[in-house]
Amino acid sequence: MKKNLLTLGLAAVLSVSLLAGCSSSAEETTAAETEAATEAATEEAAEEESTEAASEEAADAETTAFDGKLGVIVLEADHGWTAGVSYYAEQKCDEMGIDYQIYTSNNVNDQANQIEQAISDGCTAIVLEPHTDEVSIAAQAIPDAGIPLVLFDRTVTGDYDAYVAGDNPGIGTAGAKEIGELLGGQGTVIVHNVPSSGVVSTDRVDAFKAEMEAGYPDIKLIDITTDDFTQESGLKAMTDALVANPEIDAVFSIDDESSLGFLRAINDAGRTDIQLMTGCGGAQAYFNAIAEQEGAPELITATYSPMMIQDAIDVAIEIANGGTVEKEVIVPPTIVSKDNVDEFLDSSSPY
Repeated sequence: MKKNLLTLGLAAVLSVSLLAGCSSSAEETTAAETEAATEAATEEAAEEESTEAASEEAADAETTAFDGKLGVIVLEADHGWTAGVSYYAEQKCDEMGIDYQIYTSNNVNDQANQIEQAISDGCTAIVLEPHTDEVSIAAQAIPDAGIPLVLFDRTVTGDYDAYVAGDNPGIGTAGAKEIGELLGGQGTVIVHNVPSSGVVSTDRVDAFKAEMEAGYPDIKLIDITTDDFTQESGLKAMTDALVANPEIDAVFSIDDESSLGFLRAINDAGRTDIQLMTGCGGAQAYFNAIAEQEGAPELITATYSPMMIQDAIDVAIEIANGGTVEKEVIVPPTIVSKDNVDEFLDSSSPY
């Protein structure tokens, strides 16, 4: 805009100068008019530029302004995915330049205390990743205090303003279809459960079993349980499962890091009967395993990125600023296989 106005000013100067050549008696008047026109054009350009800058600043402020304090209450970083959640939450808050506090815990009791602490610390909006629904009573204190509450990844029983998560049931359904089709409706499948993760496990596993029962009822399902989502727990659980089951056709895993432990157990045992193993999350180590794997089992995963915590933060601030949001924000999964894994490799990722 500034360049256009200055061009007009210069055009005015040239025009007046040409007229001056026709009448020498008007030189002084013309010079004065030329100077006035140039000054006017310059002032108008400066004013326009200032107005545009102010408008842009106002728009930015309207989008990101948050005068309160954000509390982000998440799980302790006991494996890569939870570490990613804390990393991306801190990254988002720093980029926005807002006042915030991140609280982490490894059990329900500590998290309940942190909820009380966040309220006491003056948080005016809270994002909560609950351990399980056992934290529901403590979480109810947040809306009771008039503080916007956005749940992330897992739900609680009680009041909340919004819920942001990946599509846990969709992950189970997609995994069932991949396995069922590959096996042609026949075979034996290990089904991975992690009860300590609450609805994350139940939603994925229940949807998987429902799809298998509806579409592939002749496939035999064998449940195994890990204490958490670590490679160590996966290695132990799969080692025991391989001993107990001399023939396994596929593994439905609900976590990438668990799958890495499963894969190590399978390789250590020299088992070649397992045709396919799933995962979930988006761990770079598992992406690399997918890319490098030769022979059985074929490896795939469903995306469930820890970066979704940034969506939850956006939603919480939008609510705190008086905006309207959807009650549920569900991010659909993408199936990653050897065919498309190159699109997801990122050496700078913390997870």
